[in-house]
Amino acid sequence: MKSYFISYEAFKQKGGSIKTTTITYDELLAVLTMHMERLDKQFSLILNGHLPKPLHEILDDAFEQSHLYKAFYTQHCAHRNYRYRSLSKNRIKVDFTLSYRMNRTDEKDMLAEMDEVLVRITTPAMSTLEKVVAVHDYIVRTYSYELHTKGSPFSVATFMKEKRGVCMAYALLFEKLMDRLNIPCYYVIGQADGEGDGGHAWNMVKIDEAWYHVDVTWDDIGHAGNHEIRYRYFLLTDDQLAKNHQWDLDLYPPCTSERFKAMHNLYDACLVGDELMYPHPKTAYLTAMSLNTLQTRKLEELRAQYCTFANGLVYFSNYSDGAVLYTYRVETKELTKCGADQVTAIHQTTSTLVVTYENGKTDQIAIEPCATVECAATETLEIDSTRYTDVSMMSLGDSWLATFDHATEALVAFKSADGVELYINEPVKQLTVSLEIDKGIQLHMTINRKSVQFEQAVKLVLPIHLVETLVPSLQKQLGDQITVTANTVVIQSERNLMLHIKK
Repeated sequence: MKSYFISYEAFKQKGGSIKTTTITYDELLAVLTMHMERLDKQFSLILNGHLPKPLHEILDDAFEQSHLYKAFYTQHCAHRNYRYRSLSKNRIKVDFTLSYRMNRTDEKDMLAEMDEVLVRITTPAMSTLEKVVAVHDYIVRTYSYELHTKGSPFSVATFMKEKRGVCMAYALLFEKLMDRLNIPCYYVIGQADGEGDGGHAWNMVKIDEAWYHVDVTWDDIGHAGNHEIRYRYFLLTDDQLAKNHQWDLDLYPPCTSERFKAMHNLYDACLVGDELMYPHPKTAYLTAMSLNTLQTRKLEELRAQYCTFANGLVYFSNYSDGAVLYTYRVETKELTKCGADQVTAIHQTTSTLVVTYENGKTDQIAIEPCATVECAATETLEIDSTRYTDVSMMSLGDSWLATFDHATEALVAFKSADGVELYINEPVKQLTVSLEIDKGIQLHMTINRKSVQFEQAVKLVLPIHLVETLVPSLQKQLGDQITVTANTVVIQSERNLMLHIKK
């Protein structure tokens, strides 16, 4: 069925807001979305004008289509009740009572964790495709399909806490991570072969003006000890997915591009820079595919399995040598044999690589934090402080927090009592910053709870005593690159950050 409701975006463009209480029937979906985004439990609306069908059918249609907008919020609505009464011939008052699978604390905790994950697995320099691959692989490697959970298996809060859940949780997490990356994405509801009458959920994502299907749940073919990745249901067309999925085509944009067909036979892959490393589907030889060109090249004539990237190395089981653990360093093409026991699984978490052997033994390899700062230039950093509006920044040991909210745009300088300074070189009306330096420099910047990166480099000033006492990992990361000339050093990072360490 084609939707007769105007979109969430169209309603906002015509001046609609959460304060709009008298609406026409075609505005109902947008207003319900706004209330569910706020997790409102009780509210009333007045429908004004002629209704094209019975009110209960319009209300049911609106709730059934609510997943098209702000799915992370609308799909966490667990129960809904409404009652209505006529105020006059063409005016009806509807009272809503809703309940949710999450609360504001859950929302805050989940969004903070999501942003932390995105800082670890993506960089602003990545292409949209690389970011989509990174998120897809993170979910598959981290989570397991399981209906029986302590909390609701449909809730993203349960999913992130227990690392288990069902297709709804998979698809909602993917949709919200795309939203945090400002990548257009739909949460899709339909049916799939073998899923029973309960329905199935997956996603559509937009890459370079074309839409594609992504079913992260069906790409997760592993289990609790071995989260194997495949790309059979990654970036598909309507025709490709329709072989075993069904959905209302009128509600979603068409997916027609076969650009990524070459990826669909890949499995056990890992993202290394702008390439995927994987066993060739026919020979199992260690192979690389460029995400820019989708061209492939053979890396080594050996049979690989369980390819996983960490610490600058591709870890894999070498079936040409007894299925034992090997590593491959991409830059030097160096192969290293790491033991004599047969590997049966390689499982990657956010901080550990777990290698399981046939004899039951396991090895846990710590994953070093990704470098967030690289030295590219050394020069004196000059800051004209008179151009900035100063805002106090709260210090919490090895982290700092602050929010700027103003009626007019301004350049902002966040400053703490212990000498940390953060200069934003593009005018903003609202900005929240969170800085952590316990595991290298991690800077989170959000506007209206959405991650943001600026074209102009952000300038961060750290007193050198903090570098020496609080961030040994940063010292180890930069090594001899931390040198003080005229009491300053400037480091340009791939995250568009200018770091100034002052003596």
